[in-house]
Amino acid sequence: MSCKFLSSFSADFPYQKKFLPLAKKILKAESKDKSVNVILCSDEEQRVLNRDFRKLDKVTDVLSFEWHEPNFLGEIYIARDQVKRQAPQYDNTYFCELKRVLIHGLLHLCGYDHHTKQERKIMREKENYYYLLAYE
Repeated sequence: MSCKFLSSFSADFPYQKKFLPLAKKILKAESKDKSVNVILCSDEEQRVLNRDFRKLDKVTDVLSFEWHEPNFLGEIYIARDQVKRQAPQYDNTYFCELKRVLIHGLLHLCGYDHHTKQERKIMREKENYYYLLAYE
């Protein structure tokens, strides 16, 4: 099982050494023995992806795209500046907010969603569980 972190702006995804073990734990716990690419991108790149694939012409913090490949679960795109802007709204540091959206994106790839009240409840519980797991 592997997670491959990529950044379109720098050679290293920030906090990769801390996030890689967390991502592996989540994928293992969710029985997803596949690779994931995580790409840090600009707000503009994220807006274009959101517009083209979700028909929403606005920036969002994280987008997940499931692939139907034998050993590849999918890709997660994280808008770096959006995460930085919204961190204070959630009383988070950039690190903590980046971790939160990474977990959110991974859960989407694992099949969770938040369209209904029940789905939101389940996804929020999973997010909180994995967020705290990161501190073990």
